[in-house]
Amino acid sequence: MLMLNRKIALTLVLPAIVLFLVMTIYPFVYMLYSSFTDLDLSKPNTGKFIGLRNYADIFRDPLAISSIEYTGLLLLIAVPIEMLAGLGLAYLIRGLIGEKVIRSLFLLPMMVPAAVGGFAWKMLFNYIFGPVNYFLSLLGFQKIEWFGKATSAKVAVMIVEIWQWTPFVFLILYAAMQSLPKDLLDAGKVDGASGWKLFRYIEFPLLRPIVYVTLLLRVIDVLKTFDIVYMTTFGGPGTATSTWSFYAYKVTVSYGWNIGYGSALCVILVIVSMVLVNMLIRILNIGKELGLERERRI
Repeated sequence: MLMLNRKIALTLVLPAIVLFLVMTIYPFVYMLYSSFTDLDLSKPNTGKFIGLRNYADIFRDPLAISSIEYTGLLLLIAVPIEMLAGLGLAYLIRGLIGEKVIRSLFLLPMMVPAAVGGFAWKMLFNYIFGPVNYFLSLLGFQKIEWFGKATSAKVAVMIVEIWQWTPFVFLILYAAMQSLPKDLLDAGKVDGASGWKLFRYIEFPLLRPIVYVTLLLRVIDVLKTFDIVYMTTFGGPGTATSTWSFYAYKVTVSYGWNIGYGSALCVILVIVSMVLVNMLIRILNIGKELGLERERRI
């Protein structure tokens, strides 16, 4: 009877297993294999094994290095701003009149598809008729060529990234704040803690595991940034705002069909993501914060 139940269970989950293997494992294995070949769909007689040549070419490719550098800038600037802004909004909104309405408004950017949001911001940043430059001129500032110069284009993409994903951080941390044990908060208030002290010594230590997990999610997502760049700057001017994922797309699909080199870029991105996430887990001691290490010992 037990064997029969196991066979029935296996039969039921088998379609999901096959779908997972076909849609996830096979493409990844094929990408890994292609990264060691010179496969280029725009040229005949390609697909030969070339070893680590594609990986060596990445470190000699100035466009790849530029894409890696800008992705690093997004990690170092945009992610911390999103975390601080999301945490600050979650803290400040509590108890305000119309809290539910304000909360819903904060979530609107996250609900807008990235393609729509990117196109809207492209119009907002337009040099001639964009509202952003119009309001800057009213304040006495000169118009900015947001997508015409490297520095301003980098800033513009960061603004769009922060606008769209700060609500994600806000939503998670706001929900976490609502679930904090009220008895501990009441005890802190009885002991004289209020406002900033209550948040610093009681609320934030309880929120810390959720903050760390949210940070990990944002780091992983920023490493894959593609849609915002595609809809606003297309990596320009030049390659100033090209991210790692976007450059891999351009190499393999947009202006070239170099599948081997593009696969190598993607494999390196996966490896960097895994290494970076594991480093953050160790540095932030997330396993201990979530109580996973204690459960493992038990």
